[in-house]
Amino acid sequence: MPPNITLKHLASQLGLSVTTVSRALGGFEDVSVATRERVQAFANEVGYQPNQSARRLKTGRTSSVGYIMNGAQGDFRDQFNTRLLVALGQALHDAAPEHDLIVTTVPEDRDELDTYKRFIDGGKVDSFVVARTRIQDPRVDFLLESGFPFVTHGRTGRADEHAWVDTNATDGFVRATRYLIDSGHRDILFLNFFSDLYTAVEREKGYHDAMQAAKLTPMSRHCQHGYASAYQAACEALSSATPPTAFVCASDIFAYAVMEAATESGRVPGKDLAIIGADNLPAQMYRQPSLSTLEVSFESVSQALIELVLAPAGGTPRHRCFDYELLLRDTTG
Repeated sequence: MPPNITLKHLASQLGLSVTTVSRALGGFEDVSVATRERVQAFANEVGYQPNQSARRLKTGRTSSVGYIMNGAQGDFRDQFNTRLLVALGQALHDAAPEHDLIVTTVPEDRDELDTYKRFIDGGKVDSFVVARTRIQDPRVDFLLESGFPFVTHGRTGRADEHAWVDTNATDGFVRATRYLIDSGHRDILFLNFFSDLYTAVEREKGYHDAMQAAKLTPMSRHCQHGYASAYQAACEALSSATPPTAFVCASDIFAYAVMEAATESGRVPGKDLAIIGADNLPAQMYRQPSLSTLEVSFESVSQALIELVLAPAGGTPRHRCFDYELLLRDTTG
């Protein structure tokens, strides 16, 4: 923007006071609709951009949404985080182009609440999107007690008290497990996240409900986020005296680890072993069999998150829940 295009410059060119131009651009109703439209049209024509530092001093708002990643639950190398952040950024730009998504990571040996407090005390953001929610979530407790705006991607034990967007994981994992049972599998191992995550409980419930309805014995293993823990669990299971013939995985990352373990044991995924993952993430390597998975639209989820986080404060917390789609590919034959 050329340095002379300021509020004062706009006002002089339009024959209005600086106060009128400022309030017109701010959408204040004490300025007529015709004047607001005239001012906005001229500002667009000359390429005026508001001074965000001045705006923040005046309004106390930053036009920023915060997203803080805990290193213990994945960072920028985590494909789930990457897909969600890309979709969130696009949804925020579409809904409010003047807003920014402010993203940072917290090492797993640090208290992430300190970062939330620093962002709030420093006036860095107006609200937060909180992901990978836990049943008892200190972040949610802190934000509710502080009265700071936020929306969660996933539910918590206090879900009635805050806005959230989630996926119907119980139904999705019932359908995935039932498909394997209907295909003739009886020894089906479930690789899940640790059960402090709300979604882990929902996913396991779906798996258990399907297994118990078929009068089969559920078998679950809980794995740390990432590839290594799931790979080790799969190797141990496949080398046991009674190895599973199918795996249901809480994440595609876990499922790709199972594929590697299966291949190393001489099994062909989709032929000797059935595998279903979740989230439809990109393949780990080229020339792998295509992975059967549960998919939900990251774009739709992100649009809902942004809609709720930008909504005016007050009133009953709003919620959105999306269904998974079961995508059947090579790894289920």
